[in-house]
Amino acid sequence: MVKFKKKSLSGSSKRWIQRHHNDDLVNKAKKLGYRSRAIFKLEEINNKLCFLNKNKNIIDLGAAPGSWSQYLSKKGFKNVVAVDVLEMNNVSNVKFILGDFTNKNIKKKIFQEFKKIDIIISDIATNTTGNKKLDSFKTNSICLDVLDFACNNLENDGYVLAKYFNGELDKDIIEFSRSNFSKNKIIKPKSSRKDSKEMYIFVQK
Repeated sequence: MVKFKKKSLSGSSKRWIQRHHNDDLVNKAKKLGYRSRAIFKLEEINNKLCFLNKNKNIIDLGAAPGSWSQYLSKKGFKNVVAVDVLEMNNVSNVKFILGDFTNKNIKKKIFQEFKKIDIIISDIATNTTGNKKLDSFKTNSICLDVLDFACNNLENDGYVLAKYFNGELDKDIIEFSRSNFSKNKIIKPKSSRKDSKEMYIFVQK
């Protein structure tokens, strides 16, 4: 029988695990039964901008593991569709669609649920590789896809909240939002880790 040596964690991985365990919001999310600390970012942003409306149709793009959908569910929202290429455990009052939102067949499934889309939220970030430029490029490419999806499918006066990273393509995101939306705002929530490059673009069509 061949025996394999266990691969030891890198220094950066060990630091991430240590930081994760010591993160107050991670521990708070666990105590409250939330799936991740990301829920507090959406809560903070909405408390400031008050853009989420229970009478509107909301799409959560890149929803897994589901903390943003979970926030909407706990707040009593019922017109919510979550989309992701990864499986996601059920969230009460949220319809889940497995697939890539840029795919035509997935778009059809979305519009089978909703005749119109009023609000799009997205906390998508690709798995990090350690290469900051590559990580920013991948995540920001998806953010541009989210904004492009909104341009073609969002109702007039609708809102978009999407994550991006400071770095590769961030200027393209800002330029695209200014060219295609009536209002735009850059947000760095306090609940985001201080050393994180993540930012949020908030726009209105």
